[in-house]
Amino acid sequence: MGLFDRKNKPESADEPINSPKENKDHQIPKELPVIALKNTVIYPHTVVPVFFEDAASLSALEAAQKQGGMIGSFALKDDARKRIETEDNDTEVEDDDTPVTEGDKTESSRVKPADLYRIGTACLIHRVMPISGRQGAMVVLQGLSKVNALQMWREQPYITAMVEVIEEESSESKEIRALMKNALSTAQRIIQNTPYLPQELQIALEDLSDPLKFVYLLATLVRFDASEKQMILEEVLVEDKLKKTAAILSRELEQIELGGKIVSNVKKEFNRMSREAFLRQQLKEIQRELGEENESAQEAGEYRQKLEKGKFPKEFVKEISREIDRLETMHPQSSEYQVIRTYLDWVFDIPWTLQSRKKPGLATVEKVLNADHYGLKETKERILEYLAVRQLNKNHHGPILCLVGPPGVGKTSLGKSIAKALGKSFIRMSLGGVHDEAEIRGHRRTYVGAMPGKVIQGMRRAESIDPVFMLDEIDKVGNDYRGDPSSALLEVLDPEQNNTFRDHYLDLDYDLSNVFFIATANVLETIQPALRDRMEIIQLSGYVDGEKIEIAKRHIWPKVLERHGIEPKQVKITDDIFPTIINQYTQEAGVRGLEKQLSRLARKIAFHIVKTKERRITIDEAKLREFLGPQRVFPEVAARTANPGVATGLAWTAAGGEILFIEANKMPGGKKFELTGQLGAVMKESAKIAYSLVRARSEQLGIASDFFTKHDIHLHVPAGAVPKDGPSAGITMTTAIASLALGRPVRNDFAMTGEITLSGLVLPIGGVKEKVIAARRAGIKTVLLPEKNRADIKEVDPSLIEGLSFEFAETIDQVLDIALLNN
Repeated sequence: MGLFDRKNKPESADEPINSPKENKDHQIPKELPVIALKNTVIYPHTVVPVFFEDAASLSALEAAQKQGGMIGSFALKDDARKRIETEDNDTEVEDDDTPVTEGDKTESSRVKPADLYRIGTACLIHRVMPISGRQGAMVVLQGLSKVNALQMWREQPYITAMVEVIEEESSESKEIRALMKNALSTAQRIIQNTPYLPQELQIALEDLSDPLKFVYLLATLVRFDASEKQMILEEVLVEDKLKKTAAILSRELEQIELGGKIVSNVKKEFNRMSREAFLRQQLKEIQRELGEENESAQEAGEYRQKLEKGKFPKEFVKEISREIDRLETMHPQSSEYQVIRTYLDWVFDIPWTLQSRKKPGLATVEKVLNADHYGLKETKERILEYLAVRQLNKNHHGPILCLVGPPGVGKTSLGKSIAKALGKSFIRMSLGGVHDEAEIRGHRRTYVGAMPGKVIQGMRRAESIDPVFMLDEIDKVGNDYRGDPSSALLEVLDPEQNNTFRDHYLDLDYDLSNVFFIATANVLETIQPALRDRMEIIQLSGYVDGEKIEIAKRHIWPKVLERHGIEPKQVKITDDIFPTIINQYTQEAGVRGLEKQLSRLARKIAFHIVKTKERRITIDEAKLREFLGPQRVFPEVAARTANPGVATGLAWTAAGGEILFIEANKMPGGKKFELTGQLGAVMKESAKIAYSLVRARSEQLGIASDFFTKHDIHLHVPAGAVPKDGPSAGITMTTAIASLALGRPVRNDFAMTGEITLSGLVLPIGGVKEKVIAARRAGIKTVLLPEKNRADIKEVDPSLIEGLSFEFAETIDQVLDIALLNN
């Protein structure tokens, strides 16, 4: 069907067309003025109010009134509707008081005949009602018949259509009745859940027996899309109309019920919140009348005062404000209330900006360190260097020192002295046996009884952000299924990231960059490499006799007397007592054993004073033997090395340097070489190299040619219960085997250390300082070292090696020439 303008209009266009049977009283003309409907469709047998506003629509209305009150209503196609909406979104006019069909709100002058569907409805103008104060009129239209626009044209401001009536008849069948019943049931549920549909519609729908009128009324009342309404109009069979209407109704019902469920849930939540707010307000009023204050509001107010008065980071203020708001809305008896309150107590107890006020000078710090500790020159120098840097650069991060040395050399007490000298708080955290990462980082608040880790707990005790924080026994940290505490310590001890340390319990960034961390350890090997890399290692060697005597006089003995309630004037000690106790009752690198023996002596003195009532007691050697018993430690170097086959070595242990006797013995047999003494793999290899080296040089050394073929060799390293390992006993083992084979004893005032190779070279070793101190403590006069360790002796304090002489060797031949005595 083509469109044409007025010049193509057929001659018989003004002749009327007979209407369907239902509309015999109204003859429908062949030509009808057209009203374009934007968002709706008018069906036959229905009455719909339409608002005519623009000039084109009003012209069509005027023309229709002149031609018997008939007008054609046709819906806009989807693409035309979208085009017009895009051109002008403000063309719609709303009237809240009148149910207006939106179809007429289209600017008809912009509508082309091609924009309209060809199937529409011939309508009778029932009533025209002007609207005061507005342009246009409200028109009540009654749908008469379904029509087909054969042709459309525009010669007036409005569109005119030549139409033919499409007769529609209702049919009766069981299927149609079932479809009507199903659609009615769905429509009733929609009406019940839709506020804008009156309940009387259910009765109206129930009274309709005509399927065609039934389906058209349903499609008019329920909000379908315009395209769906047009589809229902265009369907030929009433059965198909019912099927499509029922499907659309089911979809609409599902959406309405879902929306109702959401609204219901929101309403319930809103009602619950409103009820709680009402009850809470009522409770406040009751408490006010009774003279009682709201506990949660009072505590929240106290926390807010702390937040306002204190200086805190921005993140802290934001997060803690949220927690305070939560606290205020909770009942004081709820478990969550107590959790939040405990959390707030923790975060406010921890120092966030408070620093130590005391800023001592270098001279003051040096004086305090010297007064509290004798020796430890290198460590004291490092502390003073740190203070000097802080004076030049205020933003310099605190150092992470690691004091490594045997037990009893004063690592922990040195940390206390550093804190005292700097005027800072001292916090000690023992890491020995810690296996759980939560001990460092804390537990999350979701756990019952959760609390911060030891680092944050220590900061609370410190009450400042720059304490001296000692991580004691860091080499004894373990790890298991609960995590690796060493990994948690990486963030704590890294100056580049510990300014944002995050404890699991606090869940806030905490600045640890101002803390002066000091770690202590007996050995470095068991510390995680990444952790060790973050620390500055300072080795603390054992004390020699002179240092022990001074420490005993200045520090240990006065403290022991005070602890036991003895006045210094009540006891007189001769000058030889301290050396006697050190050499004959203790054997150690530190002074812990010395303190035990002095404490034992003090107990005997206290008992003697109380028992005899003496005012003053003199402790000489005889009295010392009486109180402490016979001598317990005996020099054994001379006795042990008197026979061939015994050599004295020097070893490094976690407790400091030690002397090590290596014994070789022979027995009749044939080429068997036996090793005992709990030797590690490396030390066993050194023993085999020593044995092979001596056998290979038998002729050069002057050993009998049949010595190794007629004898089994047994090499033993006491004490057998102590595990031993390392390559530094290589030259000592070689010397012991050579001494046995040649029958020449080793010098009895002589000790050695060094690694040996199969070609006879002597390689350098570590722990020189500790080994040299052990040699001096054992009464050794001469120490043999590898030539490449000569520079290490220059770094040792001369007071520690006073009275020692040193020999250096590059090959095993030089070692044997120096060590073995001539027959």
